[in-house]
Amino acid sequence: MTQRLTIDRTSSSGLRDQIVSQISRLIFQGLMPPGLKLASCRELARELAISINTVVSAYRKLEEEQLIEARPRSGYFVTSERGMRVDAAKPECSRARRRAPIGDKINTLRRADDIDTIFRPQDWHAYDYPFVCNQIDESSFPVSEWRECTRLAMNRKDLKIWSADGSYSDSVELIEQVGQRILPRRGIFEPSRSILITLGSQNGLFITSLLFGGRDRIAATEDPGYPDARKILRSNFGALRSQPVDEQGMVVDERLRDVDLVFVTPNRQFPTTVTMSERRRHELLEAAQEYDFYIVEDDYECDVDYRHSTPLPLHSLDTTGRLIYLGSLSKGLSPGLRLGYMTAPAEFIASARDCRGMMLRHPPMILQQTAALFIRLGYYDGLLRRVRDEYQQRWHLARSVLAEKLPGLLRSGEFGGTNFVMASEHARLDATTISRAARKRGVIVEPLAPCFADKAQGKKFFRLGVSSIHRDLIEEGIDALCAAIGDLERAVDG
Repeated sequence: MTQRLTIDRTSSSGLRDQIVSQISRLIFQGLMPPGLKLASCRELARELAISINTVVSAYRKLEEEQLIEARPRSGYFVTSERGMRVDAAKPECSRARRRAPIGDKINTLRRADDIDTIFRPQDWHAYDYPFVCNQIDESSFPVSEWRECTRLAMNRKDLKIWSADGSYSDSVELIEQVGQRILPRRGIFEPSRSILITLGSQNGLFITSLLFGGRDRIAATEDPGYPDARKILRSNFGALRSQPVDEQGMVVDERLRDVDLVFVTPNRQFPTTVTMSERRRHELLEAAQEYDFYIVEDDYECDVDYRHSTPLPLHSLDTTGRLIYLGSLSKGLSPGLRLGYMTAPAEFIASARDCRGMMLRHPPMILQQTAALFIRLGYYDGLLRRVRDEYQQRWHLARSVLAEKLPGLLRSGEFGGTNFVMASEHARLDATTISRAARKRGVIVEPLAPCFADKAQGKKFFRLGVSSIHRDLIEEGIDALCAAIGDLERAVDG
């Protein structure tokens, strides 16, 4: 064996798995060619200072995967059949170069690649001061409780529930927990047939837009608003209207006439953080009835809202059956789990279930079962109490520091949320320039131009979130942001 293997004894991966992973990678990269003889079990065990049984187990695993083969009285070799398959595939590569551009065949109605989404670095968690919005501080994730629920969900008795293809169905227990524990807190009382589990609110919106959309259909969304929602609606509707947002939320007027679907974030408007007024809510519901459109309500921060009396959603006021309500477990539990739910009239949910089923059948049952146990055993309630208390403290601290050190830049950041909207005061400085300079000091803030239908109107705005940064780092991070802005202002002023 010409390639040297290494062992990391601090890794969470076992010794056998480390050997299997490294040899597999070397084979697929072509660094261990077909027919190459591997070191004997005894030689490799001595070289790595590990048990010979560990090496034997690793070689057997690689043999099961047909990556290596044992030859009597000769040892282990990289399997030769793989080389033949790779060579046989080579003619395909030359044919691929003659293919027509696939972009020419994509349905132009389904394209929305000219709409940007909010930028954040993939490695944002590696920065010193990640003021990233709508993510979590990983130190707050209840690892032991989630692990316990996973262990309980994977017991032999329930194996048949999550190991089989559940067709288009959801976990009965998770539907029950959402219907009896989650939705009633929001003033929503619906039977199980009116609830669907989604892979996050965005998945629910995409399903809805597929069912409502078409070349002759019109959708409307807030401006500024959630850019991913604009992207989804643009890809599935013939036209998209942008409704302005003021201090009372989305404006309701004649521009909503003739629309088929309206997307709105009333309790915590994205990104301004404004709460839609009671008067405006009734106007929107009345307009839906008069103009014959349906409303998609994204209650995206409902689980972590720490106001003493959180406003109930639009759905709780609706008596016409025109509301499609989207919620998720992302903000309180973890965005990466991608678990959400939607509720609407049973007839719509039946169609939505069928639509979802054609895409992905159902969200993974083991994930649904684990989440159901997490809620039923009270872990979710306990987590939300801790998170809400922590977010309230972070909000007060950040609000105080921003008001002291960057008072001219602060535009909004209503109590109960985790985000603050800022705007550059300097005529020659935009949010993207500030964001880049801040990153050099280890600070992540997010430009908001993609939230605006006319990106030029949003070039001065950026947001600062406190959900993903530890409380002890907030003031220090804002100081670093101030320093970055100060350096830029001095540079452009000469």
